[in-house]
Amino acid sequence: MAREWLGILMISTCIGAEVCAAAEPMMGKSPVTSAEDLDEVLVRSSRLSHLKAAIAEAEDRFYVRYNDLNKVDDFDIECAVDAPLGTKIPQRVCLTKVQLNAKAQYGLEYLLSLQAMAKFAGGTQGLGKPPDINPTAVWDARYDEYKKNMLSLLEHHPDLRRLAREGEEAKERYDAEYKRRLKGRLMSGE
Repeated sequence: MAREWLGILMISTCIGAEVCAAAEPMMGKSPVTSAEDLDEVLVRSSRLSHLKAAIAEAEDRFYVRYNDLNKVDDFDIECAVDAPLGTKIPQRVCLTKVQLNAKAQYGLEYLLSLQAMAKFAGGTQGLGKPPDINPTAVWDARYDEYKKNMLSLLEHHPDLRRLAREGEEAKERYDAEYKRRLKGRLMSGE
């Protein structure tokens, strides 16, 4: 690896200098006569953080377009970065308004339940009513409607399909780079 970097450094400092012309015969190659004879080198960033950011950007473009086309406000999608309970590691989460509203309602009911328990902690009256709403059940009840809506929009809008494909390609690039970096580092189950 160090030899490759040394070679790149030497080439970049020699281009256009007289030292290159003198070094060419020793390397057994003919001298470069013009800039057109040089090969073009494309350098792409493969930092996982950049690749992960590209996924989020592609998702954002998709969701903005989807929300514009979507006529059912409950199915608009919003994304946020949040650290889940019990961890300090932030994660990107994208949810529909149905899910967000159900979670907010659950949180409110849970808070009221805790307040009721604290109020009557010294006596035998009321232990606080548990939340009536189950965010997962609310989403499950609306999921088929959401899926039908999403598939209809994808079917009728080629630009939305293109944005979805861009997101998938960004995920594939991230996965490929991640696997490349892990190759040979994981122990086999033998």
